Amino acid sequence: MSKRWPLALAVALSTPAAAQTVATSSGDDAVPTLHLFDARVGLALGDADVGNVSGFSAGFTSSLGYRIGDVSVRALFDYYGVGSSDDGMQRHARTTRVGGALRYSIRNNGYDGNFGADFWGELGAGWQHVAWLQGGILDRPDVELALGTDLTGRGDPDRHGRRRAMGYFMAVRALVAEAPADPTAMATCEGPCSQATAPTRTDVTIFFELGVHWGR
Repeated sequence: MSKRWPLALAVALSTPAAAQTVATSSGDDAVPTLHLFDARVGLALGDADVGNVSGFSAGFTSSLGYRIGDVSVRALFDYYGVGSSDDGMQRHARTTRVGGALRYSIRNNGYDGNFGADFWGELGAGWQHVAWLQGGILDRPDVELALGTDLTGRGDPDRHGRRRAMGYFMAVRALVAEAPADPTAMATCEGPCSQATAPTRTDVTIFFELGVHWGR
């Protein structure tokens, strides 16, 4: 009988530790992952390039997305103006852009509180349809890079654990596309150089965006 006491004591001492380990593990697994549908609309101001046409641009931006944790998949729609008055020539167009992007939350304050702050980066691609007001269209692909910040207020969870969210965003977004070929372009040196080249065929459009977002 006495030989069984050491074994019984070892089982009794190990049982709470095992139970604590399971509880801790199950507690970690119970932390929910954020799932959120998100919609956005805002104003875009910046400088748009289409070949040798460059100037101030204004328009609006909108998007729909779905977020899982720190990663979001987004569908984008933009509409903005392009124009210049170089050499006395008035050239203006309206650009419609559709695209998709992958967004990653670089830094945030978590998802449990009623206020959220989120700093994110985004990489995507799109398709531009440029329609010149005096006639002519240009269709081309582009690549998008963006950095932005969200400030969000969140409601209390409903009976399904979902929370309404609404807030403000601001971002800087760059669209990079290949400029249309210019058969009249001559190799030249804009400044001191060792070799003359044709003008660059890379268009870079940069926007500052601000607006509102909401979701659940």
